[in-house]
Amino acid sequence: MNEVVTREATCACGDLRATLAGEPLMVSSCCCTRCQRRTGAFFGVTVYYRPRQMTAQSGTAATFHPPDGSTTFHFCPRCGSSVWWVPEEEDDVIGVAGGCFADTSLPAPQRMVWTEHRHPYVRPPPGVPTFTGAPD
Repeated sequence: MNEVVTREATCACGDLRATLAGEPLMVSSCCCTRCQRRTGAFFGVTVYYRPRQMTAQSGTAATFHPPDGSTTFHFCPRCGSSVWWVPEEEDDVIGVAGGCFADTSLPAPQRMVWTEHRHPYVRPPPGVPTFTGAPD
């Protein structure tokens, strides 16, 4: 019998945690300026799950709605780490920050999106599909 994979995503200080059961729907890297600003890095990595896969949460998340109103970000009010977010246009998916998983078995990104904003020295791994904007 196969065991269900369980992974935990935590903020930098450990106060906000989310436990996710099962494999993710997709892992995607994104070079958009919003991800760059949100992460403080040249690109972000999002691990997509169904909301029902989030089996537990500890700590209290604060939320942020960007001016465009397209996503609700849930972050730790103590350390400021964004842990997960919910896109307004897709109510059956949540994104979890790839960097919040201390798990080397997490699948690698399957695509790189918004490469029109990619810094020239950021290179996708060989064979990973790239999209200048949002994929269709």
